Amino acid sequence: MACSEACAAAGAPVVSTYEPKGTFERAGSTEIYHSGSGALGLVMVPDVFGFAHKQVFQVADRFADAGFNVCVMDPFHGNPWPMDKFPPKPEHDFQGWLTREAGWGKMRPHVHDVVAKLKEGGASKFGCIGFCWGVSIAMQAGQETTFSGVGGAHPALFGHDLDYTEKVQCPVVLLPAQGDADTAPIKKILDRRPYGSKCVYQRFDDQTHGFVAARGDWTKPEVAAAAGKAIGIMADFLKHAMTDPPAEASKNCGGGAAAAVVEHGHGHHGTRNANHPGHGHHGIGHGVGHKRNI
Repeated sequence: MACSEACAAAGAPVVSTYEPKGTFERAGSTEIYHSGSGALGLVMVPDVFGFAHKQVFQVADRFADAGFNVCVMDPFHGNPWPMDKFPPKPEHDFQGWLTREAGWGKMRPHVHDVVAKLKEGGASKFGCIGFCWGVSIAMQAGQETTFSGVGGAHPALFGHDLDYTEKVQCPVVLLPAQGDADTAPIKKILDRRPYGSKCVYQRFDDQTHGFVAARGDWTKPEVAAAAGKAIGIMADFLKHAMTDPPAEASKNCGGGAAAAVVEHGHGHHGTRNANHPGHGHHGIGHGVGHKRNI
């Protein structure tokens, strides 16, 4: 698969004038963007455009304002997918490039370097959120007990949806956009897990793929509002995943507990499950804090 249709149709990244509020540091051999502080550590994985576009730093600052200690990792070490090959054609071997340059075997040590960096700064609980391709890394990170919650916005899992899902060990949040794959098969698997009721699925069918990350034109009020809502949903999910008591396996044995609602309609309506009805978007406003260091 060269590139998902939704990803290709979303076009090139927007040019953002945003000035990041955090700091650029290193975690092992990996460059990171760090924003925020505290016990709730968040590893963020950008889309295939890496650090070449500023929007992901704005997203990180929003999560920092919501109380997270955030490190965005540069998975491509300054060499993201080139814009002169976007959208990728079959002869560009985009999938092969991803496998060689950013497969989980290569990414895992960097993810754990970032976790170690967050621990140095006082983090004791960890989540992993990605965008587009980055969600595939987050889902694979969720196969390890390090993380309390994983997922992301406009996921591109390249046909490995069920494989990743079968192995994940923690609650998942998935926020597909227009044209992105249906999450119902994933939900069917996770509904049977002890933590199934903590998972969150919500469609943003009125937004193009990439609206939270590099392709989101936040100068448009409707896009900025949708992105803010998506960030709020993910922040709320992560706080519950990191701070709620562990799910008891007995609660989901047999019939399974009530799971989060999958919205297939247009727009972006409420999705928290019955256990956590509110989105809890406090702290996701437009203001961002001062420069932050670990």
